[in-house]
Amino acid sequence: MTGVMAVLGAVAAVASAGSVSAAHRAPGSVLFEESFTRATADSRLIGYGAACLTGARRGGPVQEAANHPLGGCHPDPAGPVPPTGAAPHGYLQLTDAHDEETGAVMFDTPIPAANGVRVTFEQWQYGNTTRTAADGISFFLTDGARRLTTPGAFGGSLGYAQKSPDGRADGQIIPGVDGGYLGIGLDVLGNYFGDGERRGNGCARRSPAGTRWPAPVPGPNVVTARGPGDGIEGYCFLAATTGDRANGGRWSSTLPGSLNGDLREMPAGVSARRAETLLEPVKRVVRVSVPPGSGAEATVDIDFRNGKGFQRVLRFHVPRPLPDTVKFGFAASTGPFTDVHLIRELTVRTIR
Repeated sequence: MTGVMAVLGAVAAVASAGSVSAAHRAPGSVLFEESFTRATADSRLIGYGAACLTGARRGGPVQEAANHPLGGCHPDPAGPVPPTGAAPHGYLQLTDAHDEETGAVMFDTPIPAANGVRVTFEQWQYGNTTRTAADGISFFLTDGARRLTTPGAFGGSLGYAQKSPDGRADGQIIPGVDGGYLGIGLDVLGNYFGDGERRGNGCARRSPAGTRWPAPVPGPNVVTARGPGDGIEGYCFLAATTGDRANGGRWSSTLPGSLNGDLREMPAGVSARRAETLLEPVKRVVRVSVPPGSGAEATVDIDFRNGKGFQRVLRFHVPRPLPDTVKFGFAASTGPFTDVHLIRELTVRTIR
């Protein structure tokens, strides 16, 4: 009995260290796990731009458009961010509330996908210092046979899809993420739903929000799924949590809650534990499930922390089966409008 317990303990230790499990394939097996609460994270996670760990002590300036190991946040914070040096009560901070800030985290190690992939994580979008909150957070899966070291275009493309340069309808398109398979946009502002910045370039099916340039924001508080893409082609619209369009204006959202939380201030000198308490009401827990096989139906469930638990917000057929292996990433950005974007308690499991 002692030997059995030792083996089980070893398996648990591997999972908690954030390792990919290649041998342990029982139903619901943990393939990857990272809390982001400590001063360090799994070394295979690649930080990009403003992405940092609030569990670590403050680091150097924002490394815009540059890859780096995940470490301390830059010394000039904006908005009600959690305190730094806060391990074991930290967060993955993709952006603070500076304008025109981008951040991403990518896992460039293949994860087996033969038994499907179910990803659960906590997310926070709050603390806008402008009239409107923006932009949003994306979670994306890519083909495990391709390198994942650079996100896609930011702004309305949320680090997954392609995009024309701001204000230039005929400019050279900024490519999407390499080998993209599925991009879920948790979109507070709403641009990821639309194809108005040449998102979905080359797709037969376009977003119902249209392709007009320049286009007004289709509508806030929308979860949108986009499919496979590579370079400047693809990343086609698949589904979104939208209802009817109001008199030719903005599209309504069918979400049973808000992606954005109402927390505008963090007290000076706040403790890490007190910050956790203040952030708890604005947390949203997201679960993305992609079964294996042809004709698979992917789902997105969100717990809005309103006492109703997980609620199904999106269901759609994936255009092609999961690759043999996948990689994953998160991205977020601000623009003229701002928000703080945080991630915590990431778990990647098999489905069957």
